[in-house]
Amino acid sequence: MNGAPLRFEILGEVRVLRDGVPLSLGPAKQQAVLAVLLLQAGRPVPTHQIVDAVWGDDPPENGANVVQKYVAGLRRVLDPDRAPRTPGELLALTGSGYVLRAEGRIDADDFQAALSRAEAEQAAGQTTESAGTLRAGLALWRGDALAGLTGPVFDAARTRLADARATAWERWAEMGLTRGHAEALLPELARLIQEFPLREGLRAHQMLALHQVGRQAEALAAYRDAREYFLDEVGAEPGERMRAAHMMILRNQAPSAPVPVAAPTPVAAPTPVTAYTPVAAHTPVAAPAAVPAPRLPQPSPPPPPPVHMFAPHAPVHLPPRRGLRTALEIIVALIAPLFTCGAFGWVYLAYAGIRRRDGWHLAAAGIYFALFAGGFFVFVFIDPFGTLDTDEVTGGDNIEMLYLLGVGVVSAVHSVIVAARADGFYQRDQARQFAAFAPDRAREIGVGRPDLHMRLIDDGGLIDLNQISAFELARVARLPPAQCLEIERDRQTRGAFYRPEDLVARGLATERTVRRLRSRLICLPPGPAPAPVVWPPAR
Repeated sequence: MNGAPLRFEILGEVRVLRDGVPLSLGPAKQQAVLAVLLLQAGRPVPTHQIVDAVWGDDPPENGANVVQKYVAGLRRVLDPDRAPRTPGELLALTGSGYVLRAEGRIDADDFQAALSRAEAEQAAGQTTESAGTLRAGLALWRGDALAGLTGPVFDAARTRLADARATAWERWAEMGLTRGHAEALLPELARLIQEFPLREGLRAHQMLALHQVGRQAEALAAYRDAREYFLDEVGAEPGERMRAAHMMILRNQAPSAPVPVAAPTPVAAPTPVTAYTPVAAHTPVAAPAAVPAPRLPQPSPPPPPPVHMFAPHAPVHLPPRRGLRTALEIIVALIAPLFTCGAFGWVYLAYAGIRRRDGWHLAAAGIYFALFAGGFFVFVFIDPFGTLDTDEVTGGDNIEMLYLLGVGVVSAVHSVIVAARADGFYQRDQARQFAAFAPDRAREIGVGRPDLHMRLIDDGGLIDLNQISAFELARVARLPPAQCLEIERDRQTRGAFYRPEDLVARGLATERTVRRLRSRLICLPPGPAPAPVVWPPAR
């Protein structure tokens, strides 16, 4: 029993199975250590990177000893037949760190292999087999990847795996449309859109499926609903796929050829760097032969001129509709201090500090609370002016009222200034959510690119460390040009950044600098440069 092969699973809660029976992996932190090793299976992971991934900004005092304790616990579970104090083979300690030799036994590897095999089968014209292979790979998922684990490392891996999963569903739906199974696809597409609301490929396939079964009015309504959703959530128009499908429905063209979907990108490990770089899969799989993408039929009317993404006539700066929310915040920020004589001047600032994860707002809230509470205590309990023993209005009463009113006015002005800047925060927040679900689309519309003056979204001033040039970084972040040149050079030689803290880990910036810019920094996964969007596609 103990010698039976192990099965490692991260496409859901982290599990280890022996002969199909889940093993008890111990405390939550021990499971997190295992997850870090699984994300880098077959490669040594230094102890300090494990500590950084598992504990983040609150590491234990003796991080190396704690990791050693959890590794010992994992060895007892994974390799119970190993003699005490003997070197581990499955979970070994090398000169570069701990390495888990689990290649080929992880469900994420099997999922990636299924994607590659499906691509090869489709290239060979075996569409039915390819769709079955994709569905079998998708059946490996039991929920959100790395469910229950929190932190930037796990969040980045979870996002990458979720993106690969959504792309696989898009490819599967495309094959179903090609084979004429539109009616059977509609319930599944409705479910998938609920799960991945920002995936344009799924929505385009739903529109084409409705069109294929003769429900053109519902297909056009689906486009209108999706357009309104994208404008409300991320402030951007639908992309080329949905626009192409919409035009096909308007022209009542035969929907035999669905809108092409980009093939799932193998999630491979990046080049090792000093900073911990999270990855979602472990063994790169050789890419199969290129699959010719199906093309839309050429429309009969003369085609309009090409529409380039950054052309002047493209939709520009469509901010999320947050004006009402910001106006309400300004009203609350003004009323709370003034109508309570400063008693609640700290409430909105405390809310803003918690909502925006800004320590300065929380500190200001504490100061205003202390000013009011201290003044109230002095005037009521100490009564330095002796105003409580008389019914007459004295100079002491006036001083007390002026003090409380002054605290209320100052806190109100401060709160209104903070509330007036809420739009930028909400725009950044929405743009981050959009980038997490659709990183390729986020790159296409220019998220994190303040150097692109004609963009399809107002992201509130985000800065993508993997795309912006050194000159623009110095301009918008107000950093020394020499430091920005070093950041760009490091990115080119050592690989992309996966979180802003990588600047600190690579010795490119101080923690204080990263904290100051944290609300604006974003690290979109590297990808191809945006290509011009042209309608209609060339034959």
